[in-house]
Amino acid sequence: MGTENILSLGGRLQKLLEKTDAEAQEIISDAQAKADEMVREAKEESERRLVRAQYRTGLDEFLKDAEAEAKKEAEKTRKDYAKQVEKIKAIPEDRVKEAAELLVREVLPK
Repeated sequence: MGTENILSLGGRLQKLLEKTDAEAQEIISDAQAKADEMVREAKEESERRLVRAQYRTGLDEFLKDAEAEAKKEAEKTRKDYAKQVEKIKAIPEDRVKEAAELLVREVLPK
């Protein structure tokens, strides 16, 4: 295989890596936007519950339960998105390995 073919393959690998990185960044941005929206909704729900709780007896217990629930939901959301981020971070590495294998198959004689 000639130098031109190797350079061409290198260019294709670079484009593949750039595309993968762009896709990963988009997924991370989408995940962050969703997490922000969920936090906003949780805050709004918490505020609505607070207003309702002010008209009820046992305000302290109600607030404690609502806060615990909101924290639990926020932690679950954080863990879910952390898992997604780890999966996203793993994608480029897999593609690099795939590209390296392709390079080896095309460069080395059988």
